[in-house]
Amino acid sequence: MKKTGIADLRLCTGPVPHYREMVEIGKPLIETLINEFGTRETVERFSNPSWYQCLACCLGFEYQFSGMTTVVLKALKDSIENQNLGIEIAGGKGKLSIGAPKELEKYGESFNLPEKNLQGMVSNTKLSAKVDNTAIQDSYSLYFHTVILDEIGNFSVINQGMNTGSQLVRRYHWSNPSELDDSNIAGKKENMVLDLTKRNLEETRRMIFDLAKESNKTVNTYLRLNKGSFQTNLLNFGQRNIIELPYHLRFPKKLNEKALETAKNANNFKEFLCSKGVGPSTIRGLAFIANLVYGSEISWRDPVKFCYAYGTKAGKPWYVEKRAMRKSAEIMKNAVENAKMGDKKRRRVLKRLSRFV
Repeated sequence: MKKTGIADLRLCTGPVPHYREMVEIGKPLIETLINEFGTRETVERFSNPSWYQCLACCLGFEYQFSGMTTVVLKALKDSIENQNLGIEIAGGKGKLSIGAPKELEKYGESFNLPEKNLQGMVSNTKLSAKVDNTAIQDSYSLYFHTVILDEIGNFSVINQGMNTGSQLVRRYHWSNPSELDDSNIAGKKENMVLDLTKRNLEETRRMIFDLAKESNKTVNTYLRLNKGSFQTNLLNFGQRNIIELPYHLRFPKKLNEKALETAKNANNFKEFLCSKGVGPSTIRGLAFIANLVYGSEISWRDPVKFCYAYGTKAGKPWYVEKRAMRKSAEIMKNAVENAKMGDKKRRRVLKRLSRFV
């Protein structure tokens, strides 16, 4: 019930010459995982950034490039869609990420999930995106949102954000998200990140919510603090020093009063965070008021805590061996069919695929 990890990757462009092989190998790969471990364990594995990293590299992607998220999950989605495996993948890149809730509802209905469970899933996946884009402000803007779910109602979320300045992306992993929580992160550490998800910042989150509910008073206070300028530093009352802020954490020029109005219909910080129109600048401005005026604590630490099978599309360390991928796909398909007939010995061939490669 917590975020399980983050990975930083480089932005990449260009075609994927072995996409057809990725789709071909995806179905028997997922089917084998389900046969061996069940749908719950299979879904859970997608929330493990290290396991996923290995999976993507196995499918021919460099360990440090963004396509290992967007392309690999798209290929897996295409390979298992409507295959009656008990697992589906919703969402994707850009417009597909926005359509994730409708896809979840469609798959939930096909799985006959209770309406309450389905709506809870939709709500919690939205929460994960809000946390990664707004409650944690690390200079990465989300552009990818995918949910892996099973017929029982288990689900994992993979989000990805982009920093156009540094040409880096960051991947966020969640397992059945339901609450704000501390993160386990694998990747490049940023010097300064505004993190409002720490367990010891409950008082700060409560203060931000209270400030939002008193919107008129809060806006006037903010204007006095900001004095019409775009501040570049922040006084930390706890340590009595000045914190120099990077560009993405500077004082917003103004507070979005319309966004603050949504707090009147919310019952707590989590509901306010997930409200329409409440974005990074609104939350950041309220956090600064909570710190400067009331001394509420803020965390500036990036919560940071990493494989080739068939080569990579860029040829480092070698180009993808598409014939080997197709051969492996055939081996796994045969193993899956034999496993269905109870031939467990044949299933062990999957564990020796690395030797074959």
